[in-house]
Amino acid sequence: MAEYRQVFKVSYRVITPIHIGTGEDISPFEYVIKDGKLYRIESDELISGLSEEQLKRFYAYVDANNLIGLRDVVIENFNKEAQAKYEIKVTQSIAEKYERSIRDVRNQLLISPFMRNKLDFKPYIPGSSIKGAIRTAIIDNVVRDKIEKEKVKVNELRREIERKRDWELELLNAMVKTKRGERADARRDPFRVLKIADVNVSDEFFIVAEVLNAKVDEKRGRITTHGIQMFKEVLLGEVNLNKRVEFEGEIRIDEILSEAKYKGVETGDQLEKWIRMVLSKDFIIKACNDFYLGEFKREREFFESAIEMSDILDKIEKILKPSDGEFVIRVGRFSGFTAVTVNEIRQPKNLKTKNLFDGKYPMGWIKVKFLS
Repeated sequence: MAEYRQVFKVSYRVITPIHIGTGEDISPFEYVIKDGKLYRIESDELISGLSEEQLKRFYAYVDANNLIGLRDVVIENFNKEAQAKYEIKVTQSIAEKYERSIRDVRNQLLISPFMRNKLDFKPYIPGSSIKGAIRTAIIDNVVRDKIEKEKVKVNELRREIERKRDWELELLNAMVKTKRGERADARRDPFRVLKIADVNVSDEFFIVAEVLNAKVDEKRGRITTHGIQMFKEVLLGEVNLNKRVEFEGEIRIDEILSEAKYKGVETGDQLEKWIRMVLSKDFIIKACNDFYLGEFKREREFFESAIEMSDILDKIEKILKPSDGEFVIRVGRFSGFTAVTVNEIRQPKNLKTKNLFDGKYPMGWIKVKFLS
């Protein structure tokens, strides 16, 4: 078992709403909305508690493919104390749409849940999501450095990357010598040394709401929303609640792995560093702030002519401004194409829409602070 020489306690300050989904949706057979709250249930448990008469009715609905009847069975026999795995608030809009559509078989009323522990249904931000955001920023830093120092033309770099499956590993110097030259080796990926724990969060800060596709009507100076219905469990941020939404976590850097020596098996080469690229606290801070503060600037430019976005973006920008030991990242679904793509490799696109929580708030912004 590796000995971690650097263990950092960190705080995650959630600035704007976040949705990190499981890839699956839940239907009205797995939840009930009542008194302004969503109650998550497991339909098998509910069915097992039905009386003999209720079971006959239930299976009659199944045989008749009567979805409305089945939804009625769930609602009528729901017991909050015995069956609710968790409860979170819903917006008034969601509550109204549920009441209006629960008896409309055409409306599936699907909701995307947040990432949760399968045993106790507690929500968490996966460490892998945070690590992925950091990786994007660092690769962007390496690419810009390569362009500047080696005078590589962007178009040439793009063409080279398109031809290579392991271009990220090559950029990160994760290479091994062989008789035929060098090849990429995932075992030498510097991000193997970075260990980020999952971040436990609280249902207290969650709500079920709509995420809307939005564009700017430049003539009117307003946001217009459109697109498909998207109901999501969302972790609210400071800009929504007007109070800090903050959780603690841990980041580890495994220096032992970085410093381990390796003798080329195929070539008998001399000993060399196993992980050639060094990841440090300071490097992570600089790379993330360079990339994500630039991303926020691009987002600000996108909404520049939308009058109602000005105050919201001012508020976000003020909170995002990092002090010593702090860095900014963007995580989760609806962070946007530009937040997950390296700048110089990004193909030019005329992005005309962005997704906003409740049609008002950009999503995914977090400020991280090293506490130790």
